Amino acid sequence: MLDLENRGGGPLRKSNLLKLLSIIFAFALIAAACGGDDDDSGSSSDSSVLGEDSSEEEASASASEPADKEEDHDHSDDDGHDHSDDEDHSDEAPGTADDSVNGDGAELWESIVDGGAVAADDSLEPILITLINIEGTPVGSFPEIREGMEAAVETVNATMGGMMGRPVELDSCVHGLDPNEAVACANGVADAQPQLHIQGIDFFNPVLWPTLTGAGLAIMQTVPIFIEDFNTPGIISTEGGCVSAFPSAMQYGVETLAADKYVILYSDTGPGLVCYEDTEARMMQQLTDEGAIAQEDWIGIPDVSGDPSDNDAVVQQVLEFVDGSDNAWVYFGLQASDCNEILSSLASNGYDGGVVASGSCRDDSVTANPASAGVHFGSSCCIPDRPDLWDPYTAKYYEWRNASIDSYGPTVPKSNFMEVGHDVLIAGIIHMTRFVEAGGDIDNDPAGFSSFLASQDNMNRPGEAIPLNCTTNSSEFVSVCQKSSGYYVWSGPGGQFEYGPLGEELLDATDLILRAAEGNPRPAAG
Repeated sequence: MLDLENRGGGPLRKSNLLKLLSIIFAFALIAAACGGDDDDSGSSSDSSVLGEDSSEEEASASASEPADKEEDHDHSDDDGHDHSDDEDHSDEAPGTADDSVNGDGAELWESIVDGGAVAADDSLEPILITLINIEGTPVGSFPEIREGMEAAVETVNATMGGMMGRPVELDSCVHGLDPNEAVACANGVADAQPQLHIQGIDFFNPVLWPTLTGAGLAIMQTVPIFIEDFNTPGIISTEGGCVSAFPSAMQYGVETLAADKYVILYSDTGPGLVCYEDTEARMMQQLTDEGAIAQEDWIGIPDVSGDPSDNDAVVQQVLEFVDGSDNAWVYFGLQASDCNEILSSLASNGYDGGVVASGSCRDDSVTANPASAGVHFGSSCCIPDRPDLWDPYTAKYYEWRNASIDSYGPTVPKSNFMEVGHDVLIAGIIHMTRFVEAGGDIDNDPAGFSSFLASQDNMNRPGEAIPLNCTTNSSEFVSVCQKSSGYYVWSGPGGQFEYGPLGEELLDATDLILRAAEGNPRPAAG
């Protein structure tokens, strides 16, 4: 662990602290909306997937797990659907990855895992990766991020030969709601000078970035949630958060679905308002200015997260706005419980238009709701819960990732955030390897590695079939490389997801984001 003694960052300016605390207490929504678009592969895998030569000791250790723990982490039916007829990819032949299709680094990952289990050489100097993460608070705690990364490190060191033979060491600094603890973590990371720093989910990011970037570190982040996460140079995000979920949803509703009335439901919270104004309203205004939809034909309506008492008022606003429409659509940029309640209320009040929902709405409570039939759900990857329709590389990676996490034996429920933490660390290892293979010095040139990441126009995001292009980032979203989302139609309770108007294609909002930066730029900070 990072030594936090004598690393106090000093008191935060009162204005900054108040500003941050004002948005903390409703953070659960934005974390869900921005980080909940990844697909759960829906299938646990045997640890043998991690390498052809997995040791008997590992197998024995796995078999000796307590029965109740094994049940806790059996995710073969997490999504509530019967996958008995799904295509079995457990014996997928090598050669499923293609850099020209899946992005640079996909073939490297596959060649390593197909080479058989190889342990890291403990005699070599370790690769230090640091993490700052918020945990143990009543208003937000994300140990899943850390445990996903810990699982990835164990897998990398036990089966992937570390990073080019060198063992990988993860040093985590976990804090609660005390801003001084957060600052101390940032100071500790800056002093440690890791080869790579990964920022978890942290409510204090805006005041931590100057310390972290000022230390000259190579930085990746898990779930970007603040404007400072979007526009701080020197950071790379392979996860898009609301930057991938919301602009594409605006484009989907207006251009793909040709809505004549479009309602955007967003959370009435500090973070919810930030994402609405920055990644929804600005994008809609750009589409309006371009003539794709009339000014009077779209509206944003706030919803108080976790408060069902305002549902009737929200629904009445929706119904009044879409009255007389021939093709009305409502977008749910909300968390699952709010989605479920408003979806039911719309149905009971006679709403007969369409619904588009962010990935954060997609959980068992929502898909079990009869009113969910026909809802178009967003996903940053591929059609949810349909491994039979995934490309071979995605299926192979997700099976391997499940095996990695399950063999680690997480202490908290498996979740999307756990998968995000795992995947960002794997991305870090793969792209550090590529950097070194290209002649880079990972020990002494963090700026070079940062530049390497920012220059990628065909970068693999682990598990995703579509590569990322970091060279098209605008100054407003300079750190965010993931800007696309797919949209798939849920058939209703007991059913399955089907392809919608886009088919298997993802909608890339890069061009819309760039146009908005020119036509409707973000207001200057006051």
